[in-house]
Amino acid sequence: MSTKTFDPSKLQSFGNAAAGHDGVLSDETGAVVVKPCTAAEIAFYESVAASHSDLIPHLPTYMGQLTLSSKDSAVPEVDSGTITTEDGKVERLHGKKIATELHIVLENITSGFKKPNILDLKLGAQLWDEASKPEKRARLDEVSAQTTSGSLGFRIAGMRTYKGAEVPDVPEDLTKFVEQDKEAGCWVFNKMYGRKFHAQGVSDGFVEYVFPGAKTQPELERAREVLAFFLGEVKDIIEVFEKKESRMYGASILFVYEGDVEEYAKTKQILRSAHPEDEDDDELNLPKLAAVKMIDFAHATWHKGDGPDENALRGMRSTAGILKQLLDKTEKEVDDADE
Repeated sequence: MSTKTFDPSKLQSFGNAAAGHDGVLSDETGAVVVKPCTAAEIAFYESVAASHSDLIPHLPTYMGQLTLSSKDSAVPEVDSGTITTEDGKVERLHGKKIATELHIVLENITSGFKKPNILDLKLGAQLWDEASKPEKRARLDEVSAQTTSGSLGFRIAGMRTYKGAEVPDVPEDLTKFVEQDKEAGCWVFNKMYGRKFHAQGVSDGFVEYVFPGAKTQPELERAREVLAFFLGEVKDIIEVFEKKESRMYGASILFVYEGDVEEYAKTKQILRSAHPEDEDDDELNLPKLAAVKMIDFAHATWHKGDGPDENALRGMRSTAGILKQLLDKTEKEVDDADE
């Protein structure tokens, strides 16, 4: 896609980010994400296109780059704010906007969903790359040691779930972790939500994600289908990265599925009647049921001769294990409900 397609004055703030840095934008159609980036991230995407085609299905489509200064865009600077933790530390809800005019243009993974339910899992026990300063290493090592990053190789970095037109109030015990978005009908879980879990209880976060409402039969059926799809995709990602000699610090797996139960059922019918082999996928512009992609490669490099990235793979494997447990449990619940 040519970057000339974009009129900077018509870019707008991207509203579906579950985690990451401030300063992310989208175009009028919502089909792309334009985010501040490092040259290393662009180099990684370009190297994937040139030499690692087996990774392409598991990453957002790379559409090029933009040089975009603050005066080029009509979007006001937005700070996502901070939260004070129980031990008195002040934490940003999102990372600071990267101080750069360089932007990467990517497929918006949440495009094609009416009400996308989003889960961002940050991979790795080691969260810093070799260029990081000692103080940053110490800070991130503390985060890892106190969360499932250290024990499982991943942590929940952010989450967004659709709760319906009449979005319920957030329970008092979750008010430090969740904001109610009444306009979108969603609960938005900040990065501190994932930090409260230990290895034994982190599956509760996954349950909150795949069952944002009551466990009705339609929700059980949807959860079973979504979990099976997620598990298959994560296994495919593991298989590909086991053959790669890369190092990815701060990379994530992003999970998305249709949060509106009625829309999910309607989309299933549309997809059953569609015949993508007869037409170009872009022309069909079909809605989506679910998607899984690897994202965030600001600190991703190739390390020929060093073997696979076990730091990231450990988190992928832990994720696959939890998804398998939840799928088995959900299948039993579906079977019990059918009896």
